Amino acid sequence: MTKYGFLGTGNMAKAMINGLLQQNILPKDILVSSPNSAARLSDELGVIALPAQELINQSDMVILAFLPNQLKNITSQLNFKNRVVTSVLAGVTLHELSQAINTTQIVRALPNVNVSLNQGVTALTKTELISSNQLVVERFWSLLGKQYEIAEDQFAVFSAVAGSAPAYVFKFIDALAKSGADKGLSFELATEIVTQTVIGSANTLANSDKTAQQLQDMVASPGGSTRAGLDDFNQQNFDDVVAHAIQATINHKHL
Repeated sequence: MTKYGFLGTGNMAKAMINGLLQQNILPKDILVSSPNSAARLSDELGVIALPAQELINQSDMVILAFLPNQLKNITSQLNFKNRVVTSVLAGVTLHELSQAINTTQIVRALPNVNVSLNQGVTALTKTELISSNQLVVERFWSLLGKQYEIAEDQFAVFSAVAGSAPAYVFKFIDALAKSGADKGLSFELATEIVTQTVIGSANTLANSDKTAQQLQDMVASPGGSTRAGLDDFNQQNFDDVVAHAIQATINHKHL
């Protein structure tokens, strides 16, 4: 069986590991290495904690999932032996990765947190991989959701509309739920109602041949209450507010 090795066990690593386990990847085929938390994660999930070099030796794919500023310190004494290496280190380019780990088999990935439920959206850019490594990479990300190969210079945009966007969706849900609670529902009930509505609406769009704008128009009858709400969104420049937040996200990632 394919073995996946995680150097680092932060939030994104845990999200990916949980997604793999939900897809029936055996805990013994998931290897982890971290000075402080690998043993604890092994006790919790049954994955295998190993020293970093031993993890590399036993893995078919190595996932770099520590803090970006730790790249040189962690990798300087390691031999990656031309293993395929996937990095989820924010802001670290393919060139920088190649300089640090001395291998040509590199994938730079930008997943969002929904990989934990196998509903992730991931951007990928990579060096030219040998065919066997290409298959390992495709298999790994297909287990966790959908992936899109995009140019590396578009990663900041992708990060804003996919990586950061779950937080913005949660904020929208929270705002809707608070409005429902202000009008008499309990906050817990309003949150449950809004959450299910968002799930259903997203699935409707995903399974439709219509655009989001067209579906808005189908729900909002002319002169009806939904149209009144959409008109108010427009008067409040809702689209501009979202665009402004996305630009702020992109600008911050370039600091």
